[in-house]
Amino acid sequence: RRFARYVVELCGILQIKHVARLLGVGWDLVKGIHKRHLAMKLKRRKLGKVRYIAVDEFAVHKGHRYMTVVLDLETGAILHTQEGKDALALTGFLLRLRRARKKLKAVAMDMSASYRRAVLDVFGDKVDIVHDPFHVVALASKAIDGTRRDLVRDLEGDERKVLKGSRFLLLRGLENVKEAGLERLMLLMELNQPLYEAYLLKEDLRMFWNLPDVEHGKTFLDQWTSQARALGNKHFMKLANTLDHHRPGLLAWFAHRISTGPLEGLNNKIKVLKRQAYGFRDMEYFKLRLYFLHEARIDRPT
Repeated sequence: RRFARYVVELCGILQIKHVARLLGVGWDLVKGIHKRHLAMKLKRRKLGKVRYIAVDEFAVHKGHRYMTVVLDLETGAILHTQEGKDALALTGFLLRLRRARKKLKAVAMDMSASYRRAVLDVFGDKVDIVHDPFHVVALASKAIDGTRRDLVRDLEGDERKVLKGSRFLLLRGLENVKEAGLERLMLLMELNQPLYEAYLLKEDLRMFWNLPDVEHGKTFLDQWTSQARALGNKHFMKLANTLDHHRPGLLAWFAHRISTGPLEGLNNKIKVLKRQAYGFRDMEYFKLRLYFLHEARIDRPT
């Protein structure tokens, strides 16, 4: 037991292979001891007061193999992991919360139809869905990039050359554009009025999450979607329809102001963990490591 306790303590600061080399034992013995410790620790852990969670997926292996992760936004602990990114990967955990009578208030997520369906099937309208700002702005960036590509195909000569190399400039936030970039941006705007209007709409959308309350949010969405459709641009018309469809999830921001940002940050630690192990063959052990990732010290492999 003393030896096992020592192994567990070392696993908190070192990689398994380094612990095995230090103690002169096999790495599989070290992993087995650590795995049993984490499993027992997980059994003792209680859900606690779960009020706000974030849901997202990350790639486990190459070839579109994903895992769904649920994060407690107040404690920073991963509460649930499950292979896949469909509704089934989330429904079981939500049912567990409902049976435990946890007072879940809101779920932060992207615009995934599967995750949204899982929340609605289990909780109906008793729990709010809050769409993550980053993913919404990413849709606007996709729309302006599609607009740029269409214009590049239609234009010729110098105008086409200027537009062709402007992708990252148009996707960057205005506050992050340096002086030289601003000059080029102004040139782009002079060359093409539709692109100028699309860029302004993309930047305006980012202001939505700075509005003071839901009434201002409703007015903003009405005006923004109307302007987007008035452009006659297929990419922004599609985006306007998407925002209308997900309007409740957008306006729920003003009641809860949560996002998947903390989970996105944790994904970086997950990537480092995967690189340290050169890919986990034991999925059960990998999940156990994830459940206590917020407590672990994860150093980049050298």
